[in-house]
Amino acid sequence: MLIKVPGQDLNLRFFERVETVDDQYNIYDIGVEQPGEDGKTIIDSICVGGSFSYAKSLVKSIDDKAASKKSDAADAPSAAAA
Repeated sequence: MLIKVPGQDLNLRFFERVETVDDQYNIYDIGVEQPGEDGKTIIDSICVGGSFSYAKSLVKSIDDKAASKKSDAADAPSAAAA
């Protein structure tokens, strides 16, 4: 996610995904992006990498619970139909 800083000629980078050749790991960077003197973009950042399997399992569990609630609500007879 890039956020433009008002009044400044720079962007803040939050969890921008870094393209890699190996999809086994996910790499994200956090930092500052600004234009350089020669027209090239300068990025100062810190990268965080990992498989994030625990975080992915938590998100999947939350999504599954939400989908289950949604399907249960759709399957339940409504009071208006009675």
